[in-house]
Amino acid sequence: MYPWLEDAIRRDATVISANRRLARELRSAYAARRIEAGKLSWLTPSIHSLDDWCRQQLEACAAAKFPPTTIDDFSSSILWDRCLRAHAPEGMPGFRGFLRLARDAWQKICDWNVPLAAVAESARSPDEQLFAMAAADYRALLDTACWVDRPGMTSLVVELLSTHALAAPAEIVLAGFDRLAPAVTRLLDTLALGGCVVTWPPQPQTDARVRLASFEDHDAELRAAGAWARDVLQSEPGASIAIISPTLQDAAARKARLVREGLAPGWQYGLDAHSDAVNVSYGRKLGDFPAVAVALLLLKWLSSGLSTKDVSLLLRSRCLFAARAPGRSRLELALRQLPDRSWSPTDLKRVLDGKEDSPDALAFMHGVDALIDMQTEAQREAAPDHWASRIDSLLDRWHWPGETELSSDEFQLVNRWRDLLNEFARSSIVMPVLRLGEAVERIAMLADDVIFQPESETGLASLMGPLEAAGMHFDHLWVGGLHAGQWPPSGAPSALLSRALQRAYGMPDATPADTLFYARRVLRRLAGSARDVVLSWPKSDGESELAASSLLDEIVRDPIVRDPIERDTLVEISDPGWHAVDYLGTGNTRVIAMDPVPRVAHDEIIRNGAYTVQRQTVEPFAAFVYGRLGIKPPDAIEAGIAPRIRGTIMHAALHTLLAGRPSQKDMQGWSDKDLEERLGSAIDAALAGPLRHADATVTRLLGLERRRLFLLLRAFIAAELGRAAFAVLEVEKSIEFEAFGVRLDLRIDRIDRLADGSLLIVDYKTGRPRSLLNRHGEPTDLQLVVYADALDDVIGGLVFINVDSRSISYKGTGGSVEWDAMPADTWAERLESWIAGMRRALEAFAAGDVRVNLLLTAEEGRPLGLLSRLEELKRAD
Repeated sequence: MYPWLEDAIRRDATVISANRRLARELRSAYAARRIEAGKLSWLTPSIHSLDDWCRQQLEACAAAKFPPTTIDDFSSSILWDRCLRAHAPEGMPGFRGFLRLARDAWQKICDWNVPLAAVAESARSPDEQLFAMAAADYRALLDTACWVDRPGMTSLVVELLSTHALAAPAEIVLAGFDRLAPAVTRLLDTLALGGCVVTWPPQPQTDARVRLASFEDHDAELRAAGAWARDVLQSEPGASIAIISPTLQDAAARKARLVREGLAPGWQYGLDAHSDAVNVSYGRKLGDFPAVAVALLLLKWLSSGLSTKDVSLLLRSRCLFAARAPGRSRLELALRQLPDRSWSPTDLKRVLDGKEDSPDALAFMHGVDALIDMQTEAQREAAPDHWASRIDSLLDRWHWPGETELSSDEFQLVNRWRDLLNEFARSSIVMPVLRLGEAVERIAMLADDVIFQPESETGLASLMGPLEAAGMHFDHLWVGGLHAGQWPPSGAPSALLSRALQRAYGMPDATPADTLFYARRVLRRLAGSARDVVLSWPKSDGESELAASSLLDEIVRDPIVRDPIERDTLVEISDPGWHAVDYLGTGNTRVIAMDPVPRVAHDEIIRNGAYTVQRQTVEPFAAFVYGRLGIKPPDAIEAGIAPRIRGTIMHAALHTLLAGRPSQKDMQGWSDKDLEERLGSAIDAALAGPLRHADATVTRLLGLERRRLFLLLRAFIAAELGRAAFAVLEVEKSIEFEAFGVRLDLRIDRIDRLADGSLLIVDYKTGRPRSLLNRHGEPTDLQLVVYADALDDVIGGLVFINVDSRSISYKGTGGSVEWDAMPADTWAERLESWIAGMRRALEAFAAGDVRVNLLLTAEEGRPLGLLSRLEELKRAD
């Protein structure tokens, strides 16, 4: 693949590549050649990326007592942060983004040998002026402390070579450079003056066979590229195959899935090897990996509270302690029942400690103790290496990254995290001491800047960007996305350097002509990097038509092309589409032997009380799942005071207010002062529980809720006084009801005794007002009908009391109440009919009825859609 390489190493030449990926590729190719030659060992070849080679030279000088000291990118970013903040407005929005732009601009002015005086003189906009001032301060810091950063290494190596502090190697071979910055050109000239022979690898002799192809859209193009790679491998196993996407960084994971769809159809159903069939060169931010995100969340907890959602994530995470964690799951469910708030480790321990004694729950609480212990050091100032060691110990106490065996990729991720802690520890050169909170913030910033990609030897084809493929050669290459809107790519000149300055020094993308020249050069290099090349473009992006890049016409006439270009879509390569579509209509339905649900056992516990009967009338399967299996959806984590918590508070306040079972006459005798005291006491008792676990924000929200409840309950009492005469007989009445072998534990909000001696069954509803009867005069909810059947007394009516901020409304029915438009003499018959219907539903439930209601809407059926196979049944119907 690289015929020149072995000869260069034999001559003891140093190979310098444009990036680390190419250096790794060349080392791997050389090792393969040695193994093919039957060698068991060999000297490590001198193959380095330019940055690594410069750093190696400076380390050699440092060992020989030559200044200055090299600082890494993280230490450099800390200095840039300090210099920018000295001149930036207080609270500058988008500061982190500006910091990245500043570091990129600094790299460019170092590479293009731009004097700082020229930068300051040309600065016109506020951003350009801010950068110029910060750059001057940054340069002063480096010079004063005798430091050199990565962008300055090349120029320093030139200086050391010129003064003979460094000896030039005998020969250097440059590989993979599409563009030489002036600083690199100056380095090469200095090496040549020192007697070093600078050469380039010879152009491959094999002419390229280049073909053109177009596809319906981006997705079709990538799937077709995967199918093409599969066809190549079937005829040429072991071939080196690469697929180039110009915008891989925008959606690398999605594009890999599309290529995989064509390369390994059905990969979703296979082993890990199927998922790893495509080796993606573009990594992700280190902080975006789940294990690292969990570690950063734990560290954040040292200096600030976590929301319920974040604590919930820690409780459920497989990256902490054992993967199987039933006790932690129960703690998480208990946490969901509390108002969302900011939890400190101490607050969480106070609330959850002692609730679970399972090993995994106790381990989690011991981890919380470790956080509390470390928080005692929060105000202490210490060196970065001290905090790095303490953080590593803390994660060990949390058994991070979990107790399961790590895969190769996971092992590399953990090692990269530990390297990150080491980088932070080394930052003491620019930041001697800092507090724990700042240390955590710096580590999070570093994790956000580091791009990580596991090194993997797996993969049948490589998916990479055009610059990552610089200097590499393949057997077969596909370059996609070559439409006019994307290639040449849009120029990206520095936003912090004046355009005039960039044009004057010939910096990248300073002019459209430069962008076009560079795009032409990269495309030509790609077209000549394999013996078989496919260049493709999508014909549409879903909204508009796309045209092929005009640069493809130049490739047609290029001498690297051996055969005539095929201008039409390749007949032998087509979009394979989605593999799953092939399954539709191909399988025969397999009838599974009947396995009926058994009858309700005599000692079986039925959950959800009367609501289970209501579910049976609407969706028998839901009654079975929730009532008999005991499945309970976890409470949603909602910001502020969730509606369910508001409802609980309202019910508790009404219970306390009416616990003395007052009659309407008693209520009429309450003075304004007495009523105010009763309301205040009832509301305070209802809020006592939520307030125990409230932070400052939730406490304030509950204070607003108290005022709302006071007005609401005052309106409720006024509405109660406007009713026909009654007396409260029971509040929160518990009853055990049994029929057809089904035992239900019932809890009735309230029972009133009416003037004629009959009972009124009351159910409070908060939130959106609800009607008891539908437009046909039938109950919308059978709960009250179950209560009526369970009570051994004359029932005079049923009512929903809607307690809502907008109004207090009564939605009821019965022969002894004023809210029913139906004749009173039909009440007994109607109630008896409803009870009979309710009993039929209960009897069916007892017998094991688990039918699925196919008339449910998508929203209604979604919670149980997977368990009930609702969609499959709908299609079969």
